[in-house]
Amino acid sequence: MCYVPQILKGRGRRRTVLTWSWFLAVAVLLSLWLHLYGSDYGHGAGRTGFSGSLLDVGDDMATLTTTTGKAADGAATDPAVILRQGTYVGTTLLASYRFPKPIEAFRGVPYAQDTGGQNRFRPPQPLPESTETFAAVKWGKICPAEGAVHPNMSENCLNANIYRPAELVDRYGYEKREPGTARKKAQLPVVVYIHGGGFNVGYGRERNMASFAAWADAPMVAVNFNYRVGPLGFLPAAVTAREGLLNLGLRDQQMLLGWVQNNIEAFGGDPKNVTVMGLSAGAHSIGHHIMYYSRSSTPAPFVKAILESGATTARAVFYPTHPRHLVQFREFIIAAGAAGVPEAGIFAHLRTLPLETIVRASKTVWDKYVDSVTWPFQPVIDGPNAFANSSQTTNITTTPPLIPDLPINSWLAGNHLRIPIITGFNTNEGTCFIPAQANTTSEFRAFFQGLIPSLSQADLDKLESLYPDPVTNSSSPYKTVPTGMGAQWSRLDAAYAHYAYICPVLQTAHFMSSSVPESGEEVKPAVYVYRYAATSTHGTANHGDEAVVVARDVAEMRGLAGLQEVARVMHGKWAAFATAAASDPNHRIPGASGEGGGGVEWPAFVSPLASHAREGAGGTGKIMVFGEGNDEMNGGTGMGVPAEVVDMTALERDACQFWWERVRMSQGLGRRERVEKTGPKL
Repeated sequence: MCYVPQILKGRGRRRTVLTWSWFLAVAVLLSLWLHLYGSDYGHGAGRTGFSGSLLDVGDDMATLTTTTGKAADGAATDPAVILRQGTYVGTTLLASYRFPKPIEAFRGVPYAQDTGGQNRFRPPQPLPESTETFAAVKWGKICPAEGAVHPNMSENCLNANIYRPAELVDRYGYEKREPGTARKKAQLPVVVYIHGGGFNVGYGRERNMASFAAWADAPMVAVNFNYRVGPLGFLPAAVTAREGLLNLGLRDQQMLLGWVQNNIEAFGGDPKNVTVMGLSAGAHSIGHHIMYYSRSSTPAPFVKAILESGATTARAVFYPTHPRHLVQFREFIIAAGAAGVPEAGIFAHLRTLPLETIVRASKTVWDKYVDSVTWPFQPVIDGPNAFANSSQTTNITTTPPLIPDLPINSWLAGNHLRIPIITGFNTNEGTCFIPAQANTTSEFRAFFQGLIPSLSQADLDKLESLYPDPVTNSSSPYKTVPTGMGAQWSRLDAAYAHYAYICPVLQTAHFMSSSVPESGEEVKPAVYVYRYAATSTHGTANHGDEAVVVARDVAEMRGLAGLQEVARVMHGKWAAFATAAASDPNHRIPGASGEGGGGVEWPAFVSPLASHAREGAGGTGKIMVFGEGNDEMNGGTGMGVPAEVVDMTALERDACQFWWERVRMSQGLGRRERVEKTGPKL
């Protein structure tokens, strides 16, 4: 499966192979059973390649879950939580084959005001205090995307879903204990998931956090949420910069993280023990937050992070005045019918337009650029700079820059948090994005020339040498391609995967693992790197394939025994990292029934690579590989190896040396040369 482009590129729903094929009557009974017990769906990436179609997000199941709590008079009670913004009453997801223990769910809880009307194209606003009681049973609306405003979409979309084990926490955040015993705050570890979707689509429930929490050996509070995407969240341009309105979707994320700090204790969570987890654009976002909070006067709202297939140096992070953004902004304004509006009044005008006009215009622009992967509506460098007309002239105090500099400059300057992280990639990160029918080396070169215009002919020659042409070179490792794909398919997959995901991920691991400990630290926090290898569509391990495995979403792996074993191990490592006091993915709770972090020992990553700024420490780059040889999601019978440790390959080292030397071509103004005045050259 492919995580992003099946919605973004319109390639349709992927084929999911399930081994259970029963009589119709049995299927109907099973469906009814799921309907009545323990359902929390609309979350699974396994059915569509992008965590369920945006049209599938409904709350028809939400009111059918059954409560387990009992009031003093024996009447059934629903879980409730008291916040400054009101009292929220949730529901209980019963234990089932999907959830080994019951989970209390609070759905659609707002964390900021409606972003419609005069709040459109403005930073998120805090909620007022309230003494009212609200139902938190149905999922909230998701943020508009996909070119149309569906019934489940609204600009009033900044809401979160919170999950915790049932019967552990009372409505004030205290442990439930026998009458007469001392009260104690529950203080459970917290995991917050930031969704992906190329910053243009997506919603929080793409990751089944109810399942993630239910299968964890140690109790936790799990959160997922929506943030603005597309032009409503990311509309880079010079005028946007001058108004201080860049990167609004990232500001939504920070509003949520602040809301968690202020409110999660009421749910039984520990605000001082928060792990952020994200996939793709969600992981890119986390990378930016890791850099932002190292310079912020506000303490970081998380203490560890899990970044799946994403990094600050992944893809492109330009100034808002980069020609690509200026052209795309103009095209959006024209598509929205606002071409004649003076610049000074453009946002006031956009706030008056029907929402349908905004999302249709965004789709028009998106469709033009999707196949070249030069996507519109992305995060940008929002700090004042001397190299582009993007200096903020207003709102600099109320909206300080989120990405004040080129990410590579921040890495080199050490402007990032020193926290434990898990980060990694999938074997075939490029398959979802490349031109499928490319047959010639000229098409190979043209794809990268369009993606990175500053690549010279010498750069392209070196790129060809690094990834030998399968048409003309009999020893090329890229000769095998799936049926119906062009001869350059495997070659493009490898090269784009290294450029956009694998080498940026390893760059994060390199800098984090080789960073100098901060004052007062005896040892630097550990970094753990993984590769996900279980194959699905095309017989490859594609971008986002690990999503249901990390969540241990057994409904999406029904009948796939080998993949469920991979999930037991992989989820166990993620959950142990989040809940163990030492942030150790190998930690296992004695006597626990689950995998925990046990099994194969996952060594910390020690970089074998070197930059001009920081030398590698002489390690071999240990990587934990999950699911090598498993092909069940592609209809095969290979169960594979759940987990094994390998060293970085020679190709990974060579490819990363090539791409790291050219990282500036995808940042700032997209120039090859270093134009900043400080810091060593990479």
